[in-house]
Amino acid sequence: MTFARYCRRKKWIAQIPDVERVEAAEGDDGMKGRPITSEEFKQMLAAVPKVVGEGSAESWRFTLRVLWESAFRVGDVMDFSWDDSKHICPQWPHREGLHPTLTVPKTQKNGKEQQIPMLPGLAELLQCVPEDRRTGWVVNPVPVEYEMESQRTGWFMPARADMERLVSTYSNTAIADACGVSETTVRKWLKKLGLPRARTGAKAAKLPPDEVAVLEARAARKLTHQVRRGIGRLTTERVSRIICKIGKEAGIVVQVADEELGKRIKYASAHDFRRGCAARLINLGVSAESLQVIMRHEDFATTQKFYSGTKEAQAAAAEVYEKLAAECKKGGLVGGLVGGIPETLTFTEEQKKKLKTLLESL
Repeated sequence: MTFARYCRRKKWIAQIPDVERVEAAEGDDGMKGRPITSEEFKQMLAAVPKVVGEGSAESWRFTLRVLWESAFRVGDVMDFSWDDSKHICPQWPHREGLHPTLTVPKTQKNGKEQQIPMLPGLAELLQCVPEDRRTGWVVNPVPVEYEMESQRTGWFMPARADMERLVSTYSNTAIADACGVSETTVRKWLKKLGLPRARTGAKAAKLPPDEVAVLEARAARKLTHQVRRGIGRLTTERVSRIICKIGKEAGIVVQVADEELGKRIKYASAHDFRRGCAARLINLGVSAESLQVIMRHEDFATTQKFYSGTKEAQAAAAEVYEKLAAECKKGGLVGGLVGGIPETLTFTEEQKKKLKTLLESL
């Protein structure tokens, strides 16, 4: 249906076809994840350096914090600008009594131009950024660092001029042996440089040691060193994959494997931060209508489907605790923490059953 709507907006089709909604399989709640908790969020922050390297860690921690405090999708966080209204942009109030907001362009998922409230945690996080750095992209994670070690010590790639001379005289095998690499690597070098393969009948004998020393001296040595993947801004897809790797490194499982339902194990992703933010807002008593505005759900049914269960569970818990409290002494609740007599709390069998049912539902 998403693709059909896209085709209609592009005027590739005259009208959206009547497509039957596919019913979810039994036991499938439609959510490929769950809200992550505050403790799990801290675990992911701690796991960042192991995935991206110490040099890139701080920019990735900031990215995760923005996701945690904003209810953004990963595409939103990569489209978040300090000063360009063509992208998601913060709006700061100019007089008392008003709150900071976010303007969202119609290029977002629901296709609407909106102004939504900025959550307090996000406002506090952004205000921690020095004013002279509040330009361009708000979130711009540094490319991941990784260490590349040669399988053989001392390998090198000859300069282009040397490679041209070698390939006209020596075989690929001889060149590979001199450079400390495989013959396949030499073929890749030649392809990259646009050079022909070694001619038939080229010398297969080893290069003289003094000649190898000269080649190595002119070459850029490529032993163990730090390399950066890419030189431009990371794509949304790349950022999403790296956050998933951080979730896996932290061991945060949001969906267990189930062979009968065809589900694979799933670790925390960027979208689980969005779910976590929504769950926190619901627990604080934010209404479903306000939640729809903050989450920017086009259809209110989406808000109800994925998040109303949390509200219902909290309402049920409040009712049960209220009923149980009426039957217990004031000082008996929670080991006397209410402020009364510190005596052991006891329950009837009926109360125990109610508590067990409540805990299982939560």
